[in-house]
Amino acid sequence: MVHALLRRLIDGFEQTWKPGEIIEGYHIVRLVGRGSYGTTYSVSDPSNSKEAILKRIRPYKKLFSNHVQYVQNEMNALATLSHHQFPTVYTSGKYRNTPYFIMERMKGQTFEELIFKEGKTYSEEESVKLGIQLVTLVEWIHENGYVHRDLRIPNILMHEGTLHVIDFGLAGVIRHSTKRKSNMHRDYMRELSPQSDFYALGHFLLFLLYSSYEPVAKKEKSWEEELDIHPDTRAMIRRLLQIDTAFSDAGEILVELSKVLQSIQES
Repeated sequence: MVHALLRRLIDGFEQTWKPGEIIEGYHIVRLVGRGSYGTTYSVSDPSNSKEAILKRIRPYKKLFSNHVQYVQNEMNALATLSHHQFPTVYTSGKYRNTPYFIMERMKGQTFEELIFKEGKTYSEEESVKLGIQLVTLVEWIHENGYVHRDLRIPNILMHEGTLHVIDFGLAGVIRHSTKRKSNMHRDYMRELSPQSDFYALGHFLLFLLYSSYEPVAKKEKSWEEELDIHPDTRAMIRRLLQIDTAFSDAGEILVELSKVLQSIQES
């Protein structure tokens, strides 16, 4: 309650940049959304009519932190990772004394849109195949020294059968010595260790698997009781969620996912 009230108060004091304003040649089209540290806008380049994404620092961050570093961190991560399935940064600067950068708008839909708006469902086999795609991208991120830390459903897009990952605002340099403070979901997601992204991957797979789930009882049960999935799939998800021994690296997960896929196809 208090958190929601504070969020509304912060949003109310934030001055929105208006459609039509021009920032380094780009025209603001509309407000896309607000995150923990940044506000994003859809912008267009009149020279080629292409749409891009502008991310600016939220003003309240100037009061409590090194706000410039938030922008720089995300730009550094994207520059280091440099992958065609991640956004490319075009330019950066300050507008009205507020740091911003402009990046590529990745094509695709979120899985929330695909499942809840278009009625798409994913079989166990399809879910595992998508998991393999995502782990391949996670492996690239980790091999280049970063952890994404925010692989939530809104940040994974599907375009013509290919996954794209966006929003590297919480990405950080891997610290393999990160110590766990508790078993809280937020702690798992925000760790600067590879297991943070593995934990998110487990939830991504569960989200896909639940798309084809039809409740047969009124009482809510655990995912292990509700989902009729192969034992190998269940065992893999338990390790991703760190219920059982966690995976050490993305390569190990890729091997395991391939075995799980074969088990599903042979069953």
